[in-house]
Amino acid sequence: MIHQESSVDSLCAKHTTQWSPLIKDVPIHYSFKEFNGSFMNEDIYRKVGSPEVDRAWEDLGSDYRAGIISYEDGLASGLDASFVQRAEKYGGGFIVNVEGMHHLHCLNLVRKALYFNYERYKELGEHAFVNDEFILRLHVTHCLDTIRQVLMCNVDTGVLGQVWVDPKQPTAFPDFRTKHVCKNYDDIREWAKSLQAPPPDQIPKDYLARPKRGDVIESTP
Repeated sequence: MIHQESSVDSLCAKHTTQWSPLIKDVPIHYSFKEFNGSFMNEDIYRKVGSPEVDRAWEDLGSDYRAGIISYEDGLASGLDASFVQRAEKYGGGFIVNVEGMHHLHCLNLVRKALYFNYERYKELGEHAFVNDEFILRLHVTHCLDTIRQVLMCNVDTGVLGQVWVDPKQPTAFPDFRTKHVCKNYDDIREWAKSLQAPPPDQIPKDYLARPKRGDVIESTP
């Protein structure tokens, strides 16, 4: 029975996800989880920006660096030879980010740009906040629209029920503590963590293969 469930989970993951080497390297399985949808009780991810909150988001993998996949896996994942690659002398392969980690990066940036957090992160002047206002706005809106598209692509077909609150004056209120079928995120995060290339200050200047004629596009996509 366990083997059968594992096979079904693997089949579902392959059928509903763009292929990547993660699909073959990490056994994907699904389990029921209850969301912490509490309206009044804030978990660490909702709190006003602080070093503790930042660490919690970083521990999710929101700031993982790009990593390397083989040339063959890159082609199977939908890339082509014009994409940025590691120089052959360092092993070759494509430079990639795991999409789910990028989505968390984007949500984290939107969090930092919220009105009650913005001044803190602007003053720190790190990551996206090193840029001028125009570029920062483009980064935030890029992230906002990426999250919109992810939510629409993976639209949740569950339903939200309502409960009665306030015994003195009963009022209907949505119960956001809903159950969901979720992938094994921690295993996926660990794979993305192990994939990372060295930090920028440890990468030699010739780490990337130089682009060939016709590989360079005119402007940022």
